[in-house]
Amino acid sequence: MAINMSITKLDFAAPFFKVEYLENEEKYFIKEKSLVFNFSIAEDEYIFVKTIPIYPLKGTIVENVAITQVKRALVVKDYDRDTDKPEFWASIKAAWPTLFSISGFERHKGIPYYKSPQVTVGGNRRINFCYAEPMSPSGRHQIHVPDFDEVHAQILGFGKMQKFTENDDATFYQEVIMAPGIVHDKFYDKTGYYPWHQYHSITDCIYMPIEIDR
Repeated sequence: MAINMSITKLDFAAPFFKVEYLENEEKYFIKEKSLVFNFSIAEDEYIFVKTIPIYPLKGTIVENVAITQVKRALVVKDYDRDTDKPEFWASIKAAWPTLFSISGFERHKGIPYYKSPQVTVGGNRRINFCYAEPMSPSGRHQIHVPDFDEVHAQILGFGKMQKFTENDDATFYQEVIMAPGIVHDKFYDKTGYYPWHQYHSITDCIYMPIEIDR
């Protein structure tokens, strides 16, 4: 049986980032330093860099190499090409609306977060890029509306995912440092339960929420 292969160019983060979504590609060569994220959720669907697997919902940085056995992947090509330009961060801030203007959530009010348009890939995975100014929390939350599973991937800069026992900074108990190519482990369990959590930038940074319908 023939397998339909596809490479889809996504423009949701243009002109700042060149993003492609891949499905069923046996071999895909990447020349420029790029981010690769395995968008499969099946536990046995690995992407390989030579003989080393990229596990489902994990990522890495590659250059001058082919990735193989791709079921579903997101590639951010030449991801850091413009970061040395003085106007880079200001241009993103001017182009993308604030997170609060989109969500209307009180926890987003006044925080310096900016959101690209959101797109759906693979049928049930919604993605966008968020820019956050340095040392800014996204706001603690526990429930997602609508109900979905979520992980975050780091695109540029550095940040951290934080967990809390309650909706109170004093109940902080765990932190995961985020660098380009990192996707944190799942915070949710099999029932979809989340602890209180938030993203917190360290530097100017771009991160990508990945929302997966349950």
